[in-house]
Amino acid sequence: MKLLIVIFTAILAFYAGFSELNAQEAGKEKGREAKKTETTTSGIQDWMASFWSKIAKMGKKGHTNVPTSVAGLRGAEQEKGKELTPYWKGKEQSKDGAAMAAVESLINKKDFEGAIEILRSFGQTYPDSPLKPIAVLSLAYAYTEAGMTDDARLTFEAFLKDYPDHELSADAKTSIELLRTKRK
Repeated sequence: MKLLIVIFTAILAFYAGFSELNAQEAGKEKGREAKKTETTTSGIQDWMASFWSKIAKMGKKGHTNVPTSVAGLRGAEQEKGKELTPYWKGKEQSKDGAAMAAVESLINKKDFEGAIEILRSFGQTYPDSPLKPIAVLSLAYAYTEAGMTDDARLTFEAFLKDYPDHELSADAKTSIELLRTKRK
């Protein structure tokens, strides 16, 4: 008897869910038709946001040529109003990593022009940096967010030319296609 009640309840739940699903699908279809007339801007923005999180994560795990050093502050006991000066123990601070940290901070603050300024010269300033591919992708992202889609597309294409086997090359290709659709 209990088995019959369970089966009957399952059948009722199935039919109730099925009729609700049909109503939801009909509503979704109307929504799809309305969305087709809208631009794909929000889709591109969502894609770029997820793409930036991948870039930022890769930048953090990338290794630099210079090992991490210990830092401290001189003048901790100085009088108020005087600036404290940082110092480094051991090897010199990783300047390419510091530049990318500054870029990430600017991008997170939505200061894309400031990030672009640093990133344009990154490859020349740090020619041997293992962070160069991340810098190129960050530049393309900053261009996209600043509304400079042609520059972004060209930068993504340059990335694919220079780093065809990079683990984010498929994402760069997708970004190029999204930028092309946005342009139409």
